[in-house]
Parts: sequence; C-alpha cells; structure tokens
Amino acid sequence: MKLEDIFFHDCKLVRVVEDPERDLLAMEVQYPVDWDANIFAPRTLLFSDVLCYQVDEAPFRGAPTILEYAVEQDGSRTRITMHTNAGRRAVSFGSVDLVAGHDTIRAVGRAEEADAP
Repeated sequence: MKLEDIFFHDCKLVRVVEDPERDLLAMEVQYPVDWDANIFAPRTLLFSDVLCYQVDEAPFRGAPTILEYAVEQDGSRTRITMHTNAGRRAVSFGSVDLVAGHDTIRAVGRAEEADAP
C-alpha cells in the first residue's frame, strides 16, 4: 500500500505494539471510514522494516488523535512524523500497510509460523 493512500488525520491511537525481532510496529487505531457520518472502524497501521520509533508526548487523558503529519526520506527509509493532540510520534520504516481489525501483529506472527518448515 502506498503511504499517500492512508488517511492519518483523525485516527485515534488505541494501542502500539512493537515486535523488535521482526522490525515491525503496529499502531492499532480507530480509522475514519466515513467523515460525514463520523464513522470509525478498527484498523492497524503495520509498519515494516522499522529503524526508529519515537514518542514525545505529554501526559494526556484519553487516546491521542493524529491531527497532522509530515513525510520525509530518512536514508533508504521513509520517516513520518505525526502530530497528535498530546504531542508528536515519529516512525522511520521501509513499508506500511493498513490492515482491517486489531491484533494484527500477532496474526502476522502466526502466519509466519505456519509457513515455517
């Protein structure tokens, strides 16, 4: 999936799961599927080939919401900096996918285990 096909604005962060052994980062979010009707659905932003994940946020009541973001090249990777209502988060990664539902990082692991000899 291309980064520009993902709508980061108004995503509400539910949980972030890191799998350092596989260089994966999963951001489980409530994703806007219909802005006019204010409808959100569970989705996971699955970042692969992650080199760096930084969080610079103040204590905040509730789940942070992504308000805006900026994208830049970071060597051979892409870096996205997401500004939330609590501060800032940044990820340097090789690729990103938007996957339906939550708990995706565990599902990816189970699929890889099933493929192993």
